[in-house]
Amino acid sequence: MGLIDLVKKAAFVDILRGMSVTGTYFAVDKVTVEYPKEKLQPYPRFRGAQALLTDPATGDLKCVACMLCATMCPSQCIHITGEQTPDGRSRPARFDLDLSRCVFCGFCEEVCPEAAIVMTQRYELATYDKSDFLLTKEKLLANQAWVHKELHGLEPNDRGEG
Repeated sequence: MGLIDLVKKAAFVDILRGMSVTGTYFAVDKVTVEYPKEKLQPYPRFRGAQALLTDPATGDLKCVACMLCATMCPSQCIHITGEQTPDGRSRPARFDLDLSRCVFCGFCEEVCPEAAIVMTQRYELATYDKSDFLLTKEKLLANQAWVHKELHGLEPNDRGEG
């Protein structure tokens, strides 16, 4: 330990240097949001809870039960049971999504050929009951209210897909 190190310790140089950094933040405006009174607006590409979309013209569910979203999901949180309609089309009889297992990666949205499942702006997902994390087809359809406005009524090719 040299003389210079001894003088630095005696003069509290390191402490004064740290206090100067802390002191600069006293003059800066605060960015605190008083949640839940004030709510943040998520960024446009924010990936919140999922929603199933319906066709705006007919009101029918866009999903054709191709199972691509369930296949691509890395956490295996999507479970679909398909059925045939009388006119020969395929649709999901049951569509369940377990939010407690979901990692919000967005693969389900990217792989969907019909643009039927999208990520919403909904970020307030806290609950006391674990069964609230199981989203059925009805709950996923109700989440359409949280969908980005620019996604309503888009065809699959309008989302930048081949």
